[in-house]
Amino acid sequence: MIIEKKGMGTSVSKLVKDPSSLVLVLISFAVLCLFVIYPLIYVVALPGATDWTTFFSKSRYGTALLNTVVSSSLSALTATVCGFIYAYSIHYSNIVGKKFFRFIAFLPILAPSVMTGLAFLLLFGRGGMVSQTLKAWFNVELDLYGLPGLWIVQTISYFPLAYMTITGVLRSISPNLEIAAQNLGARGFKLFRTITFKLALPGVINAFLLVAINCFADFGNPKLIGGNYSLLAVEIYGEIINNEPGLASVMGIILVIPALLVFVIQSKLLSKGSYSTITGKPVSGLNRVKTSRKTDILLFIFNSIMALFILSMFAITILFAFTKNFGRDNTFTLSHITKMVFNPSSPAVLNSLVLSLIASLLAVGFALVLAYVVVRKPFPGKKLLDFTAVLPIALPGTFVGLALIVAFSNGPIMLQGSAVLIIVAMLLKQMPVGYRGLTASFKQVDKSIEEAATNLGADSRRTLTTIVFPMLQKTIVANFVYAFMKNMNTLSTIVFLITPKWVVAAVSIFNYAETGTYYWAAAVAVGLMGTTLATLGVMKLIFRSKVKIFDF
Repeated sequence: MIIEKKGMGTSVSKLVKDPSSLVLVLISFAVLCLFVIYPLIYVVALPGATDWTTFFSKSRYGTALLNTVVSSSLSALTATVCGFIYAYSIHYSNIVGKKFFRFIAFLPILAPSVMTGLAFLLLFGRGGMVSQTLKAWFNVELDLYGLPGLWIVQTISYFPLAYMTITGVLRSISPNLEIAAQNLGARGFKLFRTITFKLALPGVINAFLLVAINCFADFGNPKLIGGNYSLLAVEIYGEIINNEPGLASVMGIILVIPALLVFVIQSKLLSKGSYSTITGKPVSGLNRVKTSRKTDILLFIFNSIMALFILSMFAITILFAFTKNFGRDNTFTLSHITKMVFNPSSPAVLNSLVLSLIASLLAVGFALVLAYVVVRKPFPGKKLLDFTAVLPIALPGTFVGLALIVAFSNGPIMLQGSAVLIIVAMLLKQMPVGYRGLTASFKQVDKSIEEAATNLGADSRRTLTTIVFPMLQKTIVANFVYAFMKNMNTLSTIVFLITPKWVVAAVSIFNYAETGTYYWAAAVAVGLMGTTLATLGVMKLIFRSKVKIFDF
């Protein structure tokens, strides 16, 4: 009987004997220490006593913190509820038009979240189409600026994120559990409450978590819609503009606390029960318990209202992009698109495409390396590397951007104003998602396949490129598509990092909307969505069945 030696000494010895693995581990540690650990330490150490005193002595900052918690919690709650009802109607009802509703849920993901704020202004702002109609016909003044408008906009913006998270859980629930409960007398709401909802609870809580984190970090919508309802993300932006990085860092640290609390609450709730749906019994041929006819009608009405909101926002944006000034001069024109999308002097859309492609490729490549060394290679510090790799996803994007700008605007490494810092910010926010997905995929692949390649003389580099990559190709492509779409639409993470040379589409939309040139903002939004769709179309042609863009 051969006993395998374990311990730190053995791990280090094996790593030294495999130079390729050693290089990958050292590179992984170096990248994460430089772009995650160093900026976080810097931003935490930067504020002085004066900065902390200023924050706690001025009531406006306390008000901004309270507003952030209240608005983010409300938006996350309603977005999660809407996402659950929408997903439930897709998987548990007999409503017509399910494919259409799935497509509608995809649309907001295609557009930057700030476009929702823009469309809301065009519809419900003081000069918006709906507002003007209500004033002309009923003499009603519509004022949704502040919390009401922000609540609506963030709910619409982030409900698809909740929907995607919950729909995966509902899809995986075994029908035989519900059928067994029905045979024991559970019907209607009791069946839903005691079986379906309890089994879906992990997805519901995760959806709330993800939406809350995005709402905490949201900058564009509060700036456009918030009015005098100030939020921490907006205050941080103002302090950076005023060259007060210490005070901005204080607010960034405070902003992280609610996000971390959400994670703690999530883990506590999920630790109190079992949510397993794998029973070991065959489930093929079983049909899921469906809702009643009356419930179908209510679910169809709800989905139709959500679809109407989303389609209206896209329609008004397109109308402004292709008319001279919709509502005042409805003459069709391509001048806005030509000037904002195809003009070399306005490279925002092209910059977004180039930077997003580079950042997404690097994010997926780095996630693949990280997952490979963490799952397959023994080395000291593995848990620390794993924790550091997923840390950025728990941090609001606003805080990540703030940490990068204050850490690399002076000191030994100067990256301020460069495209490198924008790419790093995009990479850090999207890499953890790919890393988690690839880690799970690695654990499903038998290690003996790679060991066989090693026995035949392949080193880690060759094993990774010739064995591992082909087996995980679908997961890699799916994560690249996700990272690309998120990077094309990101604003909060990079709003501090852009320069006139490297302005991106989401920032341009925000800038034009804030100055009231809505037709230019709409043109950039349409150009961004068109470019994203075209790129995804090319990917679909290249990878074919490996890319499922509309499978939600």
